[in-house]
Amino acid sequence: MMSAVCYSTKHFCTDILGFELEDGSKLGKDVYGASIPVFKNKEEYHFYLYFKTDTLKYFAKVLLNNDIKQVDLDDLCKEVANQIIGYAKNLLNDRGDGDYKLGTPEFLGKVDVFPVKLEESKLFKMKNRTFEIGYKKA
Repeated sequence: MMSAVCYSTKHFCTDILGFELEDGSKLGKDVYGASIPVFKNKEEYHFYLYFKTDTLKYFAKVLLNNDIKQVDLDDLCKEVANQIIGYAKNLLNDRGDGDYKLGTPEFLGKVDVFPVKLEESKLFKMKNRTFEIGYKKA
């Protein structure tokens, strides 16, 4: 499942937004988070996406063609989660790995460090800013 998420992340960041994507090494503090559930038959996976403020601002500049206000970071965070995980869900369904369904994204707020222990995750670096995507089985 994470391979589809990594492919989807690269597709979103590089093919759609035009940002080069690299492996990241450290997330840092003060991150915004979103979660989105993915259902496969009777199993449930919660994907978590953690973004630095500057990373979300880069997304906004390309997607919305302007700067974003602090109060709108929650909507943008959820939309990026929906785009990346939704595309990964479609990839998984297209290759016949099961009947995946996407839930509704939820904004988790801004925290120093997210307390969720992920089963698998990947750090990405874009424009010298990092973000992390991972999941935990429910």
